[in-house]
Amino acid sequence: MAFTATGSGFSGRLHRFRSVFDVKGQSLFSEYPRHSCALLNTTISRIVLEALNPTVSFQIGDAKRLPLFPIESADEIFGELEKAFSEHEAGRETSVEFISPRPSPWRTAQTWAQTAVDRPAGTPLPPYHPEYDPPTAQDFISYAVGLALGRFGSPSSPQPPSPRTGEGGAREFAPLSLNGRGAGGEGLSILYLSAYSQDLPEIGDRLTHPAAAPIHHAWAEHGSKITKKTLREWLRQDYFKEDHVKRYDQRPIYFPISSTKKNFVAIIPIHQWTDNTLQTLLADHLLPDQTHLIGEINDLMAARNQPDTKASAAAEKRYSELCKFQEELQDLISKVQAIAERGAPPTKSSDPNREVEATFKMDLDDGVMINSAALWTLLEPQWTKPKIWWSELSTAQNKKDYDWSHLAARYFPSRVDLKCQKDPSLAVAHSVFWKYHPAKAYEWELRLQDEIAPDFHIQEPDSQSLRDEFIKGNPELVLDLRQKEQKRRERKKNKEEELLPLELEE
Repeated sequence: MAFTATGSGFSGRLHRFRSVFDVKGQSLFSEYPRHSCALLNTTISRIVLEALNPTVSFQIGDAKRLPLFPIESADEIFGELEKAFSEHEAGRETSVEFISPRPSPWRTAQTWAQTAVDRPAGTPLPPYHPEYDPPTAQDFISYAVGLALGRFGSPSSPQPPSPRTGEGGAREFAPLSLNGRGAGGEGLSILYLSAYSQDLPEIGDRLTHPAAAPIHHAWAEHGSKITKKTLREWLRQDYFKEDHVKRYDQRPIYFPISSTKKNFVAIIPIHQWTDNTLQTLLADHLLPDQTHLIGEINDLMAARNQPDTKASAAAEKRYSELCKFQEELQDLISKVQAIAERGAPPTKSSDPNREVEATFKMDLDDGVMINSAALWTLLEPQWTKPKIWWSELSTAQNKKDYDWSHLAARYFPSRVDLKCQKDPSLAVAHSVFWKYHPAKAYEWELRLQDEIAPDFHIQEPDSQSLRDEFIKGNPELVLDLRQKEQKRRERKKNKEEELLPLELEE
């Protein structure tokens, strides 16, 4: 059970899955976790713990001092909570259990459970009548975008089950159809939106693609609840800022490559990003748009001089509008080419420039923050934080040092390599542990061969030759490290043997 580490109120919650936790997820372990978690959430437990520690930081020692007493019907209470939470998570897009938007009973389930654990001893459980909170309009649009981008489901997937019916106003919920996706069942890798080509049937942006049908379907039903703008306008100008980046708590999974005035926007899922994604964006969308744009501008140059005053004025107006489009699109093309071929520029004159020119490559191991930082010029019209993160990555000072990332090593190789020579953990991150810290690498291997597998080895470029060279050139040190590891294993074995009788007695 995890419990509140920081805050004015205390509460506990079960770990739903086996997981790793740290200080902010301080946890207690019990033979009867449901009963213990029910106890942690009683009002009397909160009063006791807040009295024991009146600050905003609860410690393990505080929780251990809590008097234990049984909570009647804890299993029944948690049975209802687990069913309600499963329904809630199935409809919450950022959950690993997400299926599709759907009504959630979670709010009323928590209120009922609080009443249940606080009821006087000997009294029956209060009746549970769940009320279902419906999905928002934004939930449906976000789900539809995910369908179009191939993130959710497939045409052959079974429809997700509906929640319980007949209780507290719950109703059957029909999820969005998957049938609007492409003939091959694949979603879009790039959702390109263009204020210019949207009106040209011979070109069209990606919102005209069959895979985008779920977006049109969802918008027809729910769009009026969100905005008075058109679908394309809202997707280009507001979708990312008003919904997606908030929904994913500043760690979005779709990157909005945008021109300065957001007339040209490409929404790209990071999990579908390839080494050629920026080149594909240029070749398939930006450059064709520019070719047609320039062609129409050239045609209008002649039309501006025709005798018909009205037609000439209309041509002049359109010409002026398209020239602005062309200037904005050319600026975006130049920025995309720069990132694709060389890398991001400094955010300000005081920041160091990248050490080398290198093409951008998405590395999901680096996380959203680092990858977006290297695309800051393309994301800035819709998302300003990557610009801040790139400045921090470039300067690499104090706690804002991201030299553990592969992307930092890509653009600042000398700086990162120098740090790897001094810091073994950083050397591990960049696969130069054996190269710069062979003794420590050998020591780690010996221990991990006991903890993981007898044949375990740290695999790095040239690790085998570096290992052989170290063993051959340092026989005394190798012997000393092996003896130290043998003593550690003996201490570990003795400790386990001491604990065994205690376990048998229990």
